[in-house]
Amino acid sequence: MTVALDCANVSFRYDKKKPILKGVSFQIEQGVIYGLLGPNGAGKSTLVKILLGLNEPAEGQVRWFGQPISAQTRRRIGYVPQDLALLYDLSAVDNVKFFGRLNGLSGDRLESQTKRVLDFVGLWDERKKSPGEYSGGMKRRLNIACGIVHAPDVVIMDEPTVGVDPQSRNRIMESIEQLRDEGTTVVYISHYMEEVERLCTQIGVIDEGRYLCGGTLTELLEAYAPEAIVNLQLAKDVNISPTDFAGLEVIQQTADTVSISVPGGDLDIMGRLAATLDNRVQQFTYIPPNLEQVFFRLTRKALRD
Repeated sequence: MTVALDCANVSFRYDKKKPILKGVSFQIEQGVIYGLLGPNGAGKSTLVKILLGLNEPAEGQVRWFGQPISAQTRRRIGYVPQDLALLYDLSAVDNVKFFGRLNGLSGDRLESQTKRVLDFVGLWDERKKSPGEYSGGMKRRLNIACGIVHAPDVVIMDEPTVGVDPQSRNRIMESIEQLRDEGTTVVYISHYMEEVERLCTQIGVIDEGRYLCGGTLTELLEAYAPEAIVNLQLAKDVNISPTDFAGLEVIQQTADTVSISVPGGDLDIMGRLAATLDNRVQQFTYIPPNLEQVFFRLTRKALRD
């Protein structure tokens, strides 16, 4: 295994406030797409700033390709932010050239890389237009072109498909798969579980500043989602007791919801629960063994919370 990123025992806090990151440790192999999952407030944004060298950790160390972060290693990293980093008074081609110059490109190299990445994201024929003339999906693709124009060895992508139509989303995911096939390491941050399941070789979960687990999708499913889950939305002012669930494991219970583990994903249990609970439940939601369930079992939260 050749390691692209070694994040070792990284902790961080702002001034004297409570810690944002608490001893985060994980590694990313070269040439993979690594999915980083976590709910809002988990510490992902702070971690990304540290990975980019924008913040210094209070403890621990980040090493890219075996080296601490420096001006040289930063040139090997590309970043595609969630908030579009585009200049609307420039054309698309001049946007890409601007970011290429920021990353040390000039002359023929800048020209060739600009054409290459605009071809790569399917925008070369639209290069003279302003980003303001682009659709949402085209802006996202231009954002990617600006982040990879200097041919980085690793690209950190933060929600690269948010707010785009299905056709553009598929085009973006295909381009990410092509980056991987060309040897680029991708750190992929997304709220869309189906994208992570499709794209990512390895997946890590972070919550409340801690790195909870990592592995392949198969490994995570075997370790954390061996059974299905049924979520019950309760009617108002009802009484529910553990005996109502026929000995099934209650994973989480609030005033108006109950989450139950279902052995073997037995769909017949849905019918038995409906008959037992009668009109005390407004809605049943069945979650099969998948990445969403892994995330819920680890954090007791939905990813978009």
